[in-house]
Amino acid sequence: MEWTAPGYTELSELGAGASGRVVLAVHDDTGVKVAIKYLAERLRRDPAALARFQSEARLLTTLRDAHIATFWEYIQDAGGAAIVMELVNGVSLRALLREQWVTGPEAALVVLKGSLLGLARAHALGLVHRDYKPENVIVREDGASKLVDFGIAVRQGTQVQPEGTPPYMAPEMWAGGPASPATDVYAATAVFFECMTGHRPYRSTEPSVLGYQHLHAPIPIHDAPEPVRELVARGLAKEPALRPPSAADFVAELERAALAGYGEDWEERGRRRLVALVALLPLLLPSPPSAPPEVNVTMGRSSFRSSGTHAMRSTAMRAMRNNAVRLAAGVSVAVAVAVAVVALANREPPTTPVDVVAALPSPSPPLNPAELLPPPTTGTPDPGEGPSRIAASAHPSTTPPTAGTPTTGAPTGGTTTTKPPKPTPTPKKTPTTTPPPVKHTPTPTPTPTPTPTPTTTTPTPATKVAGVALGRLTVNADALATGSATIRTTGTAQVTLTARFSVAGTVVRTTRIRLSGALSYTRVLSHRLTGKTCGASVTMTVTTTPKAAGGAKSATAELPACPTRVTGLRLSLSLAEQPGRTASVGIRVTASGTGEIPVNARVLLNGKQVAQGTTTFSGKTVYSRTVSHTFKERPCGGVLSVEVTAGDRRASRQLSVDCPAGVRQVSVLRAAFSQRGLASAVITVATLNEQPVRLSVAFVLAGKTLHTEQVELSGKTAYTQTVSFTYGKAPCGAAWSWTASAGGRDDSAGGTTPECPSQEESPTPSPRSER
Repeated sequence: MEWTAPGYTELSELGAGASGRVVLAVHDDTGVKVAIKYLAERLRRDPAALARFQSEARLLTTLRDAHIATFWEYIQDAGGAAIVMELVNGVSLRALLREQWVTGPEAALVVLKGSLLGLARAHALGLVHRDYKPENVIVREDGASKLVDFGIAVRQGTQVQPEGTPPYMAPEMWAGGPASPATDVYAATAVFFECMTGHRPYRSTEPSVLGYQHLHAPIPIHDAPEPVRELVARGLAKEPALRPPSAADFVAELERAALAGYGEDWEERGRRRLVALVALLPLLLPSPPSAPPEVNVTMGRSSFRSSGTHAMRSTAMRAMRNNAVRLAAGVSVAVAVAVAVVALANREPPTTPVDVVAALPSPSPPLNPAELLPPPTTGTPDPGEGPSRIAASAHPSTTPPTAGTPTTGAPTGGTTTTKPPKPTPTPKKTPTTTPPPVKHTPTPTPTPTPTPTPTTTTPTPATKVAGVALGRLTVNADALATGSATIRTTGTAQVTLTARFSVAGTVVRTTRIRLSGALSYTRVLSHRLTGKTCGASVTMTVTTTPKAAGGAKSATAELPACPTRVTGLRLSLSLAEQPGRTASVGIRVTASGTGEIPVNARVLLNGKQVAQGTTTFSGKTVYSRTVSHTFKERPCGGVLSVEVTAGDRRASRQLSVDCPAGVRQVSVLRAAFSQRGLASAVITVATLNEQPVRLSVAFVLAGKTLHTEQVELSGKTAYTQTVSFTYGKAPCGAAWSWTASAGGRDDSAGGTTPECPSQEESPTPSPRSER
């Protein structure tokens, strides 16, 4: 069995965690409900944890404020340790956000103001809460908020190990700096931001990334409503010195911003909104919603029944003396109760007695005495006649009178029967001589039959919708569309609110809410959009049943245009045929829209950048471009590559530059064949590069190849080669030629030997080659 605080009976558990649990309990002697925070058993055996728990209790003894849960008592003995606190009958701000996503700006301002006033009390004493978050703000059923859990509070300026809840920790906490009131201001602003937008300022789930965002990421002020953006920017400033120095200073800035942005009655509307939100979560309240005080009405005064606070005071004093270890703060029970007792005792009765009979409405229309009584006769009127007599002779109500209520005087309700006196008959008229007598037969006035005066009920006019007003429709980064509607009615009967969310004219969500019991209602309406909605118009249309006087109302939010995304990037790379030196890059980009797309291209040779260029595509969804670069000389044997970035896409291509031997031109500049049989030729060769090429030369005489040779050429791109051949005595009249070829190119030149003289023998050739 778990240890329980002596003098209290546990009713239910309100929450539990690693450090302990919080329960709803009742004080045995008085029946007053309290909240008890128990330290976990494993921590109670840790001297450091126990000392910290005791320190929290001592700290709470100094925090007396309407916006901080009141400390009543600390209990410790061999079985356990507990802090007894005021039971705040409300729900956590986290529960409201979990149910509603947002509270609306005015309600968020009310919560922020209440919490800041609680923090201001702590800051005035030199304390820093360090763990402000929605879980530690309790919103009561009357819309007021209270701050709880000072478990890790420290003195201002204390350099301790960073602690807190990461989504709300100030930048200096992430950086290991000292805590200050500005630290709490940052956390409170982060919660304020979440109340209005439905999400935290920074939302990474990776601690290191979240810390970086708090330290360096821009403040997302544009997600907040425009009237409070400056307030958000001040509270979420990265540097503590740029924030309001304390919660009290921030309250002053808050009130100025709220007044300027939402008018003088912003706080009243925000409080009503919080009351409505808490009313939607009755099962989360620790105790049932409080009923109004029981009043016993008598003639002349009202008395209120007390709830046993005197007994609570005396019993609490005895309990503090009897328990093993109690901090001196236990006397706060008596103080808190005494204040309540004095307040009730000093309630003065009204100076004028309350006449219950006179206060009741008449059950029937007022009587007209002239319709019930005869005209007065001459002489002194009878004091029993007239309206007073009617009232005195009226029959009593069919319902027995309430004890202590006079039975005389005005009617007390029910059916009243009045007997009018019998009317006097009309006297007969005396006939006259002129003009001729006309005989009149007197008609007696009939005696009316007494009938009870009926009880009339004034019909209740039908409830109508007097007007509908819509707040600004917003769509946050999570595609949550949020708007508010305020309905004013002429009565408290049920009306129906119908809200339709549409995207680009198509209805995507319809919500119906039944409202009753008030003359004004404000509801926050939201819908999470799905699919592709960028660039579209989101509209919230509100109608009512019965139909509002001004008809349907609409609010529209224009979503920013869809960002253009690169959906495809293709490249081609080529180099002109040798001896070409120009590289060409083909770029093809496909995109999801017509927005601007930055494009960057780099040309590299053997990994080193040799050229770079940038351009921007826009206006289309498909683009084809060719860019080029010309080298000073062909990069033979190198690796050519190109890298292109378009939007968020990147692509690259590369190729190896091979330079095989190539001949541009072969020419036989001069060719000769002498009478003595000496043949020679001068040949030129132009190559594409310095790669080796082979030159082939042949001498042909009379159709026969008499000489061939091959020459290896390298190291140059232009060659001149001379070849020769001695044949001897050449035949007369024969054709001869020199032919040269290299790399697929060739050329030739030649002629004819002189004609032979008659009867001469042709000399025998003696071959010889000369170079």
